Amino acid sequence: MEKVALIIVTFNRLDTLKMNLEHIRKQSRKPDNVLIVENGSNDGTLEYLTNQSEFDFLPMGQNIGWSGGLDIGMREANRKWGVDFFWLMDDDSFPSPMVLESLLNASRSISENAIIGLEGYIFKKGIPRRQEANDGLIPVDFVLVDNALVPKKLMEVVGTPDPDYFIMAEDYEYCQRAKRNGFQVFLLCTKEKLVNRLHLGSQASSKSLIWRGYYQSRNHIFVLRDQFSWKRLMGYINRQLRFIIHAMIFGKTPVQTVKYRLMGIWDGIINKRGKTIDPLTLKRIF
Repeated sequence: MEKVALIIVTFNRLDTLKMNLEHIRKQSRKPDNVLIVENGSNDGTLEYLTNQSEFDFLPMGQNIGWSGGLDIGMREANRKWGVDFFWLMDDDSFPSPMVLESLLNASRSISENAIIGLEGYIFKKGIPRRQEANDGLIPVDFVLVDNALVPKKLMEVVGTPDPDYFIMAEDYEYCQRAKRNGFQVFLLCTKEKLVNRLHLGSQASSKSLIWRGYYQSRNHIFVLRDQFSWKRLMGYINRQLRFIIHAMIFGKTPVQTVKYRLMGIWDGIINKRGKTIDPLTLKRIF
């Protein structure tokens, strides 16, 4: 039987994390190990994890981001348990009981090692279009790494999600890096919805959309630099103009939103990586 480590990254969402863990307990095929990367929460998350023995956790003491949490979590799980697969998860997604079993069954059905995710996209004219089908595996340009299954062999060859991205676009970059190294990326389609994602970080909170817009604009320039083509450049310009126009017309804080998107574009051009805007305060980190 394959050995699977679940990596959960959490930050300041204790009640949401508890709900997530209830869904993990109900899995028909439970992960062999669970490692929670605790990104410096101040809402009692660390105290809660300290007082339980069911799951392992890593206290980071600061918010190192989604990609940073996945990076250190995968490395620690591999060092500690020597697993065959990593099941990656955000704390605000709630998998149905058959998710891990379904992912492992799908992995066995294909000969090559591949990333298998539950939400996938194909780029058309530079715009990511969500893919759906009734059942089975379909190849895609990238999947959300949230609830994706990643084989250890891929990590050994490709590495982990890039911690310099902090958050946003790490899914796309990681999948493209995997493809460049000969791995496949598949979307697992089922008739029933396997995961309920709250997407708490991308709901209509003005502050959340501001800093996410900054990192989205910045990080896609990193991808563009690594995989440049005129088609990708035109697609990037197209998307950023759409975001800016939408913010100016419909945004709650249009001036601030556009300002931070332009800051992200500039920081991408000058290659300013890592955590450069604090999500809680929106202040620059030098």
